[in-house]
Amino acid sequence: MNLKRLAIISITTYALCALWAITGVQGDAEPIITPSVPSTVTLGMLTPQQLEERAEELTATTTTTTTSTVLFTRLADFDPDTKCQEWFQTAITVGWPNNTETLEKLGRLLWKETRCLNVSYTHPSFNGHDHGVAQINQIHRKYVEQLFNMPMEESMSDPTLNLRFAYLLYSDIAETGGCGWKPWRLC
Repeated sequence: MNLKRLAIISITTYALCALWAITGVQGDAEPIITPSVPSTVTLGMLTPQQLEERAEELTATTTTTTTSTVLFTRLADFDPDTKCQEWFQTAITVGWPNNTETLEKLGRLLWKETRCLNVSYTHPSFNGHDHGVAQINQIHRKYVEQLFNMPMEESMSDPTLNLRFAYLLYSDIAETGGCGWKPWRLC
């Protein structure tokens, strides 16, 4: 491209931008309303009483969802090609942070572990060790059963409880300055 043509294109572009700025959209434009994003709740080590209360709360919430109204949170923006985004609303509901980086990484985790399927102990591809959509390993059996007051196979087959426990693992490690994705080898 020669210099004369570049100069003409530059001046024309500048003139069009100036004209738009002078005569552009004015006055009656609706203001853009940005929804508030809920703050992130982090958890530390819980007392036995707190564990029991949380288990009751989660169990009550998951057993009554068929008769109650479920509220949806506007999710943070993420790449439309992000895998497993069908689980993001549930994840946000149980405590996962509603931010782009976390949701995209959670999508990669769920895709890596189960291809977005809830692989419970009754699923044909169950490996005998890892449960649910986030593939919670049996080494957490005691903690899971104490927290939810039910057998691990049953509680981790519920995607809501499974994602809640996955968040507890993630946040416990992240609170101490570690990489919360370590249980899934995504650090």
